[in-house]
Amino acid sequence: MPSSQVSNSDDFLKFFGDPISFLRTSDDDLQNKSMAFFATGNWEFKDGWEMSAGVRYSKDSKDYSRTTSYFSDTLGNRDPDAAFSVSDDWAAWTPTASIQKAFSKNSMAYVSATRGFKSGGFNGRSTVIPETYRPEYVWSYEAGLKLQSEDGFYTGRFAVFHSSYEDFQARVSEVQDPENFLPTFAFPVLNVEKTTIKGIEFEGSAKFTENFVMSGEFGWQDAQFDKFTDPRIPPGSHQHVPFSPDFTARLAMTYAHAFRDNSLVSFSADVSYRSETWLSVDNAPGLRQGSYALVGFYTHWDSSDGRWSVRGGVRNLTDEVYRTDAQEFSGIAGIQTAYYGLPRNYYVSFGMRF
Repeated sequence: MPSSQVSNSDDFLKFFGDPISFLRTSDDDLQNKSMAFFATGNWEFKDGWEMSAGVRYSKDSKDYSRTTSYFSDTLGNRDPDAAFSVSDDWAAWTPTASIQKAFSKNSMAYVSATRGFKSGGFNGRSTVIPETYRPEYVWSYEAGLKLQSEDGFYTGRFAVFHSSYEDFQARVSEVQDPENFLPTFAFPVLNVEKTTIKGIEFEGSAKFTENFVMSGEFGWQDAQFDKFTDPRIPPGSHQHVPFSPDFTARLAMTYAHAFRDNSLVSFSADVSYRSETWLSVDNAPGLRQGSYALVGFYTHWDSSDGRWSVRGGVRNLTDEVYRTDAQEFSGIAGIQTAYYGLPRNYYVSFGMRF
């Protein structure tokens, strides 16, 4: 995928009061190729017992080239000032296996193990030949239980999981020269040698009447950088895995009413919660989001034949101010950038099926 950037100035720079023309061009081309094949199979080796297994082979290749040039009537021309081309490829076998036991038609338990893979890539600046960061691998283990009442009014799922990452890809924006610990003004992806994320999840629903349903979700996780020894990391930073709150929860309720013509209207409300979250790998204090909750209210109407529908509602009913993402640019005048979620907002939509 080719791209071009042009920067120019005709009067910003001056030499003894005379403007200095300046033009900089950068042309990039990144080509990605991916191929994969996989196979899966199921085996019911005993009444109520079933095994599933599969394997996938993935291969990704990336080719990247960049040419940067400068043009100035006073400073002279450098065409090109820098030019380079790099390429690399990564491949991995990623197996998966699971065993499940059905105790009845309404209950079952399972255990599974899966290996995941994310290809590597390139770090670089406009005039510096990129370095390659390594691919990311993860082994994920999960065990769970699924239940449903005989009448189908109550359902539940409980799971525990453990994920072990190797060379976790962490994009950082505060790195230092390992020789003198001065900022490098680079924003690379660094590989974290060992990372662990473990936790529990629960979700369930209860249909108290034909019209009223309540559902809920709860999650707890513990995310840790177990080994992060890149010499470019400032001492004392990167203690918390970003975007990994300890607790998440959601509670929702829906009431539905059918009219005599069989059209249906429903009213729903939900509240979701997220505990303290770090929004950058750099763990900048100013880019930490404290715990918060969001409330929503929604209504749906569907015609009896299903052709017509109306949807409407309000999100973030309490007008909560919260951050969803951030970047730390401490090497550039201490700049910190945060991205916020939407304030209170309303929506309505109309639909028709042909």
